Amino acid sequence: MSAQPMTPAFVIHTRPYRETSLLVQLFTFEAGKVSVVARGARAKRSRLKGILQPGVPLLVELSGKGSLLNLKQAEASSLAFPLFGEHLYSALYLNELLYHLLDENTAYPCLYQKYQQSLVALAKQQPLEVCLREFELSLLTELGFALSEPERLAEGQHYQYRLDQGFISSAQLANASFSREDILMLLSFDETNAAHLVCAKRFCRIAIAQLLNGRELTSRALFKQIKVTNRTVK
Repeated sequence: MSAQPMTPAFVIHTRPYRETSLLVQLFTFEAGKVSVVARGARAKRSRLKGILQPGVPLLVELSGKGSLLNLKQAEASSLAFPLFGEHLYSALYLNELLYHLLDENTAYPCLYQKYQQSLVALAKQQPLEVCLREFELSLLTELGFALSEPERLAEGQHYQYRLDQGFISSAQLANASFSREDILMLLSFDETNAAHLVCAKRFCRIAIAQLLNGRELTSRALFKQIKVTNRTVK
């Protein structure tokens, strides 16, 4: 990949590399998820030291070829989104989903815009359930798992969801099954309807768990920790 003009991006993951550098996963508007080396980013006088952080809107210039690129230049395009408490952990959750589930070097322009809108909503401390469900449903659609109605949606029948098959008939009622009414709610999802949000949360948990294939998310552990802390304080 030759040198490119500066493109909008967000940091979704970093880790130390050699003595003073960082390996950074960026979510960019033009190329999707990319891996880059930010040379000298951890040096004391590095101009990158304060901006290669999640929640900071960036403009970046990348160069190189192959799966690991070089970060030639990065600048903040605006102030970092102010994220605190559960809203911060929710942003980390979005980052983990992007980090683990997106293909590298594949553009997702609609998902990028939804991600940016989600960060704005989280920074404004809008309802978490609405923000998370809308993003999760958008992510599943972008990954090719958009909701579709089964050929025969029967009253009284229960359905399981499988990524490779969609909704399939189930012989038994279980926590992971969906009724006809559930599926119709998902197909007509209304973020202002509490029942729709509950149903969408259950569906997204099931679908994303299949995508993660047993991988644990750090953000979920943080959510549990803050809930325990809040109960203790009260």
